[in-house]
Amino acid sequence: MKTGLRALWQAAKDICFPPVCLVCRTGLGGNVTDRQHISLCADCLTLVVFLQEPLCRWCGKTFPKAAGNNHLCGYCLQHSWHFTTARSVIQYQGVLTSAIQSFKYGENRSVLSTFVGLKESLPHLRDMVVPDLILPVPLHPERLRQRGFNQALVLAKAFFPDQQAKIHSSALVRSRRTRPQTGLSGTARRKNIKGAFAVVHDMVAGRKVLLIDDVFTTGTTVNECARVLCKAGAREVHALTLARAAL
Repeated sequence: MKTGLRALWQAAKDICFPPVCLVCRTGLGGNVTDRQHISLCADCLTLVVFLQEPLCRWCGKTFPKAAGNNHLCGYCLQHSWHFTTARSVIQYQGVLTSAIQSFKYGENRSVLSTFVGLKESLPHLRDMVVPDLILPVPLHPERLRQRGFNQALVLAKAFFPDQQAKIHSSALVRSRRTRPQTGLSGTARRKNIKGAFAVVHDMVAGRKVLLIDDVFTTGTTVNECARVLCKAGAREVHALTLARAAL
């Protein structure tokens, strides 16, 4: 849909279905368009924890403003990752937790424009250099049949609407079904996900890859994806997630 038609359609939809805050359901009037379609009232927006600079140059963990410029966190000074960088939009807690869960498990796509607007409000994410390939973290085929969609693929298409040709959902696959990671310790997560992914296309060789997923908890999943991508010859592997768990 072209920009003019999209704006007209949005205006008509707002008249017929006045926008409300997706958290507290307060009416938003005409303010949604002015705030990049972020469907949050001013009060609820102040409760969103943005993961903005200064942050760890490697894993994306945020620091207090007083910490100064971006630098490595204590964990990354002592441990290594297979990915080049990891970044997230918001912290996975508080007012948007239910919205993220309704999207992930219920395919509630009405929240997508808000997620995109939140991403676009962070300069260091808005100005990201788009790599050669954008790969959503895959679901196992059995889980994909059960759920009916891959939330990481939906996020990739929403976050990069002008880069659709670079999004490939079949180059990286989940070759082994795993237990849900929720509730597992860091060690159990690593054991659970080890060897669960495979690269089935030679397009990644020599390329700069951007992985997309919904939530970065311990980083185990994106790190394992990055490991197999690097083994397949990827030049760099970056990760972008909608949210990051507060650990």
